[in-house]
Amino acid sequence: MAIAASQMDLTVAVTKNPSRLDPMAENSNVNARVMKNVLETLIYTDSSSGGALKPGLAQSWRRLDDRTLELSLRQGVQCHNGEVFDAEDVAFSLGPQRFLGEQAPGWGIAREYLGGLEKVEVLDSHKVRIRFTQPDPLLELRFANWMSEMVCKDAFQAAGSWENWLKQPVGTGPYRLVEIKHGDYIKLQAFGDYWGERAPANSVTFKEVPETAARIAGLKTGEYQIATELTPDQFELLSSDPSTRIVGGPIRNIRVIAFDENHPQLKNPRMREALSLAIDRQLIVDTLYAGHTTVPTGLQMEVFGDLFISDFKGNPYDPEKARQLLKEADYKGEPISYRYLQDYYAGEVNTAQILVEMWRQVGLNVTLEPKENWAQIEDDPKGRGIFNWSNSAEYPDPLGQIYRLYGPEGWFQRNHTFQSDAFNQWGEQLKGTDQAKRIEAMRQLLEIYERQDPPGTYLHTLPMYYGVRSELEWTPTDNPFMDLSSRELRIKH
Repeated sequence: MAIAASQMDLTVAVTKNPSRLDPMAENSNVNARVMKNVLETLIYTDSSSGGALKPGLAQSWRRLDDRTLELSLRQGVQCHNGEVFDAEDVAFSLGPQRFLGEQAPGWGIAREYLGGLEKVEVLDSHKVRIRFTQPDPLLELRFANWMSEMVCKDAFQAAGSWENWLKQPVGTGPYRLVEIKHGDYIKLQAFGDYWGERAPANSVTFKEVPETAARIAGLKTGEYQIATELTPDQFELLSSDPSTRIVGGPIRNIRVIAFDENHPQLKNPRMREALSLAIDRQLIVDTLYAGHTTVPTGLQMEVFGDLFISDFKGNPYDPEKARQLLKEADYKGEPISYRYLQDYYAGEVNTAQILVEMWRQVGLNVTLEPKENWAQIEDDPKGRGIFNWSNSAEYPDPLGQIYRLYGPEGWFQRNHTFQSDAFNQWGEQLKGTDQAKRIEAMRQLLEIYERQDPPGTYLHTLPMYYGVRSELEWTPTDNPFMDLSSRELRIKH
């Protein structure tokens, strides 16, 4: 029997919280983890049912043609500020004051997801028609996943500015934002007028606890009910305690390292391929993750279905070929920087240290540069060589991963760490609706990414494991979102 929501306040120990709370201002795993409890999408992706699309803020939808989606909104939905959520909020969420157009504050980040949007037409108070500029095979998926979260128009306008809005966005989710102290915690409270089943917890506090040992200690004492970013070396400590357990696993995300091709030592594609060939990925999986994750076959995932190129062979561990490529590139041992964070990703520090040693063994001089935040990773391109990243498959399609990220609208081309006309030309084929052409385009994109002109290389599927107190019945999603609604969470006596 579940206890009353008012009787339980949850604390989640995390490594880091987002600093800008609208998804269109900060595209990060930590933002998705928190804010999808606050802001909802028109269509709900049920990861516990194989990614089935179910009603969210939209009760039903239909595709009118390859460019147009019509959605009927759920009646009786309230925003956290008391306003009624309707078609005007949908049009505003996707319109020029938030997203649509190069002058909109959310355009720079969200365009890689929704950049083909042409217009949103309000048909009546609870019906909208959304049209794209060209045929799109992912129409429904775009409004069921990250970056299509809806906001409430009146609250946005009342904030007075984009920066004010980012401090406390207002949505329709099962929890609302009540308190934020950047660098310390974000607190959510159950929304009493939520249209669905009430949230199981009275409140959820995402508390920043960077040190793994402190997260585990707090979990064991009951100070925290969930602890994030755990690696298998901590599993026994928690599994042997009847008050705690381990949940989670690999998610729809691949851990990668990125290369800045403007770095003097990385301009030559041979250098970037040599870095890839020098990595023993299976050793990293076996050593750091005890086999609890896998090495993918290229930057692709099996959820892509027919567009998963099952016979594609990724780069093997081949130190001899790596040495030969370094010789062909006339590499003389000049230093290459490698930027990383303090375990933003599980095992990030250990992974970086292992990679540097693997590269040293083939003659590469890579120097570790620990950074405090993402701005330091991404900014100041002078000297930026190698840096950590992850590539989420936001949709079960390569348009939601490889081309979203490395195509012309993605971060890497927009920030000039990678440019490839050939990659973009094949990507345009991928955006079409001819399935045979899409499959061939995906094969060619993998070949460019892997060998011809690598913008980075993959390491392994990203595992996301949590320590959980035994009084919680909670099922993690297959993505960074920690769904703490009644769909996935139950609280026991």
